[in-house]
Amino acid sequence: MEEDHSQAVSQNATVKVRGDASIRVEPDEAIVWITLTALADSPGTALRDVSERANSLAGMLDALGIAKSDRSTTGITVHEEFDHAHGERRSLGARATTRASVRLTVPEMIGRLIEQAVDEAGALIEGPSWQIAPGNPARLEAAREAAADARRKARAFAEGVGASLGAPLELSEADTQRPPIFARAAARRVSERDPLPVDPAEQEVTAAVEVTFALDYSPPSAGE
Repeated sequence: MEEDHSQAVSQNATVKVRGDASIRVEPDEAIVWITLTALADSPGTALRDVSERANSLAGMLDALGIAKSDRSTTGITVHEEFDHAHGERRSLGARATTRASVRLTVPEMIGRLIEQAVDEAGALIEGPSWQIAPGNPARLEAAREAAADARRKARAFAEGVGASLGAPLELSEADTQRPPIFARAAARRVSERDPLPVDPAEQEVTAAVEVTFALDYSPPSAGE
């Protein structure tokens, strides 16, 4: 009976492994956040100031050839602003703020956008944040490499216990457990007449997979 039980266990033996892969690739696009803000005596005055500059910014983006589908208003606020000094609370007026994101696929355009938004609309700038497009072939390549990594690990485990690797029984994508990386551009002004240079850095595309493989294991015979 013990021999039959041993064979049953070996026939159902499996190994579960995790495969990881990371590929460095040039980014496809960048996101730049543009903030327009104004402080005035009344909410209406502050909002009109921001609205006029936002219209000016929209015209500038049109002139740069940036499609409306690549722009998004991400927030509009109007609130009273206070100064707290010497234990007193004093109103400074009303502040209106609007924030928008712009998606760019041409790095050379980023410097022009930043300079013109600051000069012509008095904007505050955040970014750029480099992105890898969902359809970038590097994502599928990373997935293939992660699966191959899982098979290599599983084969090594199998060999370590004197078994051979069988068929994959279960496969699922695993969480890479890495926080998103917002890489900043390296920016440098060459001269007052040259556009602001912005250099994209390579980004990591990661993939992870968990795979369960069957193990083919034949226990030694009683005479061995």
